[in-house]
Amino acid sequence: MNTSPSHSFSRREFIRTTAQAAAIGATVAAPWVARGRVLGANDRIGIGFIGVGGRGFSHVNTVKNLIKEGEQAQIVAVNDSWKFRRDEVVRQTGAKAYLKHAELLADSAVDAVCIATPDRLHVPQAIDAVRAGKDVYCEKPMGHWTQTELSRKFYEETVRLKRVVQIGNQGNSSSAWKKVGELIRQGAIGHPQLVVAGFFRQGDWGERMDIPDPTAKPGPELDWEGFLGDAPKVPFTVDRFFSWRKYLDYAGGPCTDLFPHVFTPFVSCLGVKIPSLAVASGGIFKYTTYDREVPDTFNMCLDYPEKLSIVIPCTLSNAYPNEPTIRGDEGTITLQNPGEWNMGFDSVSVIPFQGNKQVIPAGKMDATQAHWKNFLQCVRTREKPASDVEFGYHVQVALNMALLSFLKKKVAQYDFTRQEIVL
Repeated sequence: MNTSPSHSFSRREFIRTTAQAAAIGATVAAPWVARGRVLGANDRIGIGFIGVGGRGFSHVNTVKNLIKEGEQAQIVAVNDSWKFRRDEVVRQTGAKAYLKHAELLADSAVDAVCIATPDRLHVPQAIDAVRAGKDVYCEKPMGHWTQTELSRKFYEETVRLKRVVQIGNQGNSSSAWKKVGELIRQGAIGHPQLVVAGFFRQGDWGERMDIPDPTAKPGPELDWEGFLGDAPKVPFTVDRFFSWRKYLDYAGGPCTDLFPHVFTPFVSCLGVKIPSLAVASGGIFKYTTYDREVPDTFNMCLDYPEKLSIVIPCTLSNAYPNEPTIRGDEGTITLQNPGEWNMGFDSVSVIPFQGNKQVIPAGKMDATQAHWKNFLQCVRTREKPASDVEFGYHVQVALNMALLSFLKKKVAQYDFTRQEIVL
């Protein structure tokens, strides 16, 4: 494997992202390091929301429901780059609104934050949050595909400052997936060799997002600079602001937006970390009539040092499902009728080379609510959450490798000594 600097993507192209993100955080991080308060079992956790678009607002509703059920928490603050969204959360919860996330992080009533902004902002804002003494629920993907080094910095800062971080890979909190992990650890199929899953959807609504106000423009009610973060400075358009998942500057298409749902639980069940090699193919095959930059077809193959491969194909033009399968050297596991976002499945079939087939009931659940319960419990106990920052970093590196392989049309390898993606 050639590991010279001239072939290292991270050293050539990640340095600008790292420097700019550091500049963003420099003015807000230093005064707040390690100032989080110690919470007792009966203390109310003050939660701030950074980004309350579609997914962020759904998290607000999840927390509201948990509070109704008796969770000792309160929604105390909200930040979003569009005033309308901030105002709606204030109207429903009484939270204090902030134009800038740095102002929210300075609020002593905030113990933990939920970050659900566009991908590019996750890691810079999360670094600011842990340095401000806050615990963090960070939506997937953990970071943008250009931010491998910065994502590692987030991981290292979280460990150094002893913060609790939950990455929004909610499949890790699904009881059905826990059963699969137990079967693998018990040796039900021997050594796993190959996983074949998939993500299939008919429609581009996930990327061509709604534009609620075609007349919106930068100003006191819309923070365009805050939205851009460390992304390239380009003129404002309502498409880029509201329908940002179409653009590579802010997102990564199926690989980083959709694959965390189907890929992440397998990583957890198998106990793997960072792949040694990634290849990917695909393109814009279906939705070719507008300014979409991210692919609508994406196929990923990862090889791991543990001597197994994970293969995930995807198309957004056909929703017909496949049956996720884990093939071992002594048998096979299949998952029947996986649910939306792989929150679970009806049953698990274990088919050994020798012996009888077993069908084990599994079931589907609201894994997002379970993920939030796990996070809030860990905020109190300081235990490791179900999808902690180290796990999230390993997933992010794998997805970054696949997307870079696709974009550069090269095999992506990981140099474990230098902790770099090499193309």
